Amino acid sequence: MFRKTLSFLLVALLAAGVVRAQRVGVVMSGGGAKGLYHIGVLEAFEECGVPIDYVAGTSMGSIIAAMYAAGYSPAEMREIVSSGVVKEWVSGRIDPRYTAYYRQVSRLPSFVTFRFNLGDDSVKLFRTPTNLISSTQIDMALTELFAPATAACGGDFDELMVPFLCVASDMNAREPVVLRSGDLSEAVRSSMSIPLVFKPMKIDSMLLYDGGIYDNFPWRSLDVGFRPDLLIGSICTDGGRAPSEENGLFDQAFMLAMYGTDYEMPRGRSITVRRAVDVNMLDFDRAVEIMDAGYADAMEKMPEILERIRDRRTPEQYAARREAFRARCPELRFGSYDIEGLTRAQREYVRDFVKLDEKHHGGERELNFAQLRDNLYSVLADGDFSMEFPRALYDSVSGRYTFRARFVTKPNFRLLVGGNVSSTAFNQAYIGATYRRIGRVAQSLGVDLYLGPLYTWGSVGGRTDFYAWKPLFLDYSYNFSVQNYRHGSFGNVTKINNTQPIKQSASFLSLAVGMPLTQRSLFTLRANGGHVNYRYDSEDFLAEETDLSRFSFFGLKGEIGRNTFDKWLYPRRGSNLTFSAIYVVGRDKYEPYDMRHYLSKEFRQWGGVRFTYEKYFDLPTVPWFSFGVSLDGVYTNHPDFTTDNSTLLSMPAYEPIAHTRMIYMPDFRARRFVGAGVMPTFDLMPNFFFRAGFYAMYRDRRAYRPEGNTSVADRHWHSIAEASLVYHTPIGPVSLSLTKYEVDTWKNMYLTFNFGYAIFAPKGTFY
Repeated sequence: MFRKTLSFLLVALLAAGVVRAQRVGVVMSGGGAKGLYHIGVLEAFEECGVPIDYVAGTSMGSIIAAMYAAGYSPAEMREIVSSGVVKEWVSGRIDPRYTAYYRQVSRLPSFVTFRFNLGDDSVKLFRTPTNLISSTQIDMALTELFAPATAACGGDFDELMVPFLCVASDMNAREPVVLRSGDLSEAVRSSMSIPLVFKPMKIDSMLLYDGGIYDNFPWRSLDVGFRPDLLIGSICTDGGRAPSEENGLFDQAFMLAMYGTDYEMPRGRSITVRRAVDVNMLDFDRAVEIMDAGYADAMEKMPEILERIRDRRTPEQYAARREAFRARCPELRFGSYDIEGLTRAQREYVRDFVKLDEKHHGGERELNFAQLRDNLYSVLADGDFSMEFPRALYDSVSGRYTFRARFVTKPNFRLLVGGNVSSTAFNQAYIGATYRRIGRVAQSLGVDLYLGPLYTWGSVGGRTDFYAWKPLFLDYSYNFSVQNYRHGSFGNVTKINNTQPIKQSASFLSLAVGMPLTQRSLFTLRANGGHVNYRYDSEDFLAEETDLSRFSFFGLKGEIGRNTFDKWLYPRRGSNLTFSAIYVVGRDKYEPYDMRHYLSKEFRQWGGVRFTYEKYFDLPTVPWFSFGVSLDGVYTNHPDFTTDNSTLLSMPAYEPIAHTRMIYMPDFRARRFVGAGVMPTFDLMPNFFFRAGFYAMYRDRRAYRPEGNTSVADRHWHSIAEASLVYHTPIGPVSLSLTKYEVDTWKNMYLTFNFGYAIFAPKGTFY
C-alpha cells in the first residue's frame, strides 16, 4: 500500500513539474587544436546554467571532457590553454628552461644529427622512428592533470565529478574501444594517439590508437553507456572530408584518423553546436580565437538548448560540486619510484640525477610533481634516454604516489653536421662525432672540427658526469686553432682603418671540474696549458715573412656563471651573468722575421678578474618590444710582452657582438676596460625580429704603434653601433647585420649575412 501511494505521489509531482530529473550528456569531437572550441562551449553552458551530467569525447575532445570530469572549470581550462603550455606539450621537445645550465655548456652548432648504435650486438645499428612527435611532454602533462582524479574515483570513471568515457581504436581487433575505467590519463592518452604522430598506447593485449579512426564523435557510446535524456554535441570539424595534397603532414594524418565518422545524432532529443574551425591541427597559437568561437556558437544555440532543459544550475551549485570532488583528490606528491628498462648501473645513474634517493638518511626522497618533472626533463633533454608513458599509482595508506616509468636508451653514437654560411669569407663547415656511454657515470668522447678559410679550429676530448654529494662533471680536451686575418677586412662597405692583419694559432690542453649551483648556474675550475703563436707584420713592410711571438703558458680560471637565455645565439629573452678570476704564467719568446731562432725569452705572469652581464627585459604593455642591456668589465695587471703587437694580441678584448670576433681590432683590446650596451629589439613576426645595438667602451690609455713606425696618441673611448635582422629557423639563425665602428667617423662600416652558427675557439689564456 505504501509503495502504491509513493508511486502515485511521484507521478503527480512529475505532472506538476515539481520533480525535474532530466539528464544531459555532452559529446565532444576530436580535432587537434580545433578541439579547444569545446572549452568555449562549456563556458557558455555554465554561464547559462545548463546542467552537464555526462561527458564523452575522442582525441582532443577526450582531453577537454576529462578535464571537466576531473573538476577543472572552463575558466581554468581557458587559463591553461592561453598560457601557451599546450603548444609546448605537443612540440615534441623539452623546453630548454628545464635543462640544467651545466648540461648545456658544451652545445654544438649542428644543423642535423644522425644517431647510430655502436658496440652493442643486441641492438640494431639504426633505429627507424616510430612516430613524428615525442609524447614525453604531453604524457607528463596528462599525469599531472589526471592522476589525482584517478585516485579520487578509484579507477571508475563513473565516480568522477561528472561520469566520463572516451573512445580509442584497437588496431589488432580493428574496432573501437570504449574506456570507462582504469587510469584516466592513460585512457585520454590512448584516445589521442594519432597514427604516425604519436606513439600508440599498449594496454593489456590491445594496441590503442586515436579513437577517431573508428569514432571521432562518440555520441552512441555515451547514449548506450549513460542513457541521457538530452544529447548535446560539440563538433569542431566539418567531418567526412578526405585529405588532399594541400594539407600538411600532421593534418593529413589527423584527417585519415577521423575519416568516415557519423555525426548525426537522433532527432528529437539532441542539439548540435558546430563549426568547421579553420586552423591546422597543431595551431595552438590561435587558442583564444578558437575558444571564443565555441562560446559564440553555443550562445547562439542557447535559446534552443534552454527550451529543452527543465533544470538549471546556479554558479554556486557548479562551484560546490567542483569543490566537493576536488576535496577527494589527493595531493600529487611522490614517495616511491620504479625505474624500469635499464641496467642496474644505468638505473642508479638516472636515480642519482633525478634526485630520487636520500643520500644521507637512506630511503626515497619525497618530491612534488614540479620537482620530479624538472629533474626528469634535465636528464631526458640530454638525449641519452627516452621515457615511455609514466604512471602515478596512489597508496591510500602512505598518502603518496608511486611513480613508475620504463626508460629506453637511445643510440650511443652521434654524427653532427653544421656550420656557418656567410656573405664574407667567414664561412665554416662543422662536423662532429660523439660516443656516449651510460653506466654508473656518463662518459662522452668526441671530436669536433670547424673548417674555414679564415678560421679553423678543433677539439678532441671528453666529459664525465657523475653524482657525489651533488652532480659533478669533468671536462678534458686538446684544442687547436688557426686564425688568419692577413688578407683584408671582409664585408666592409666603407674604407677601413680599425683593423690589422695578423695570423694567430694556438694549441693547448684543458682540464676542468664543474658543479651546478642552481638549475641555471654553475661553478667551474679550469686549468689550461700549451702555447699560442702570434704572427704579425714586421717593422720592415717590404718583408714577406712576419715576426713571430710564442707564449708558452699555464693558466687557472675560476668562474661562476648563470644563464637563462632562450637562444644561445641572438637571444630574445633571459639573461647571462658571469664572474671569473684568472692567473696565467708563462714564457714569452720573440723571433724576428729575418732570424730562425728566438731572440729573447722572458718570463711573464698576470692575474685578473672579469664581470659580464646581459639581459633582455620584456615590457608587459608592449609585447612586440624588448629592451636589452649589457655590461663587460675587465681588470688585469697584464705585462708588456717583447713587442707591442704580441702585447696587444694577448690582452683581453671587448667583443659584445659576433662581428667583433671576425676581425682583429687593436682599439678594442686593453688591460683594463669597461663596456656597456643597449639593445632595443622589435618583433616583426614569430621568431623574426629587428635588433639595434649601441655599445661604448672606456679603457686604460696605452701607447702602441699601429703602423709599426709611428707613436700616436691613444684614445680612452670607442664605440660600436649595429642594426640586425634576425630570423630563428629550426636548424639555426639567419642574420643580416650592418655594423659601424666609431660613430664619429664614416669609416669602418661592415655589412654581413650569416646563416648558422659562427663558433669561436676557447682562448687558452682565458681573456
